[in-house]
Amino acid sequence: MASLNHARTTYNNSRVTAAEQAENQREQVLWKLLLVTALTYLVWSDNISIILGPVSFSETTAQTAGEPVKAAIFDFPATPKKGGKKLTEVEVVLPPNALNNVTFAIDPAFARRYGMTAAEMENRLVKCREYVERFAPLAVAGMEQYGIPASITLAQGLLESNAGESKLARKTNNHFGIKCFSKRCKSGHCANFTDDSHKDFFVRYASAKGSYQAHSQFLKKSNRYRELFELEPGDYRGWARGLEQAGYATDKQYADKLIAIIQTLGLERWDRGN
Repeated sequence: MASLNHARTTYNNSRVTAAEQAENQREQVLWKLLLVTALTYLVWSDNISIILGPVSFSETTAQTAGEPVKAAIFDFPATPKKGGKKLTEVEVVLPPNALNNVTFAIDPAFARRYGMTAAEMENRLVKCREYVERFAPLAVAGMEQYGIPASITLAQGLLESNAGESKLARKTNNHFGIKCFSKRCKSGHCANFTDDSHKDFFVRYASAKGSYQAHSQFLKKSNRYRELFELEPGDYRGWARGLEQAGYATDKQYADKLIAIIQTLGLERWDRGN
């Protein structure tokens, strides 16, 4: 009888142990599912940003010329839900073949959408930042003399010249694609480049300063843009929309691209002169 009782006890204990093990396994699976769900939420939640670069480029980074500005190494969802955080107030979704130095300033979600590396994104954004630091004084000078927001000038320069690395900018110091229409220009005054599938002559400048001055003078003297100078100082949104409506460029997303560049790189601070 004692042996029978011992056997029953052993059998019952083994059943309890097996039940406990099964319960523990279920709990482990449940915790794993909860962990995966939490991590997925943190990565893809509209309220969480993904830092794709070193801490030195965070939102608290102070530029050498002034107050802290927002650097463009935060990859936010392209279409956040209501109340979600968004890097810019506009949304420009670029195709995969649109990769250049200003791509990530225009479309912050480009890297995640097309599987670009953080290093690639950071490298091109650094070029944009260096361009801004180099040419911001010229843009501010043009703003003070002609009344064009420095942020607009910088955004156009970045976009038109690919942050200073376009062939036109490198060969002729022409950062704004200003064309030559003179029939009596002297030798060396302009250069022949392909633009929009046909040959065009573009003005050649001795320095980038000349290009920036010519850009400001062109906008100031043209009746097409006269109403823009009646906008409130620093109204870069109005300027961006007005330039597009006046036909400055054929790109139907031109205004949105300018606004995205300004907001992503924090260029509006230069409208205050710093």
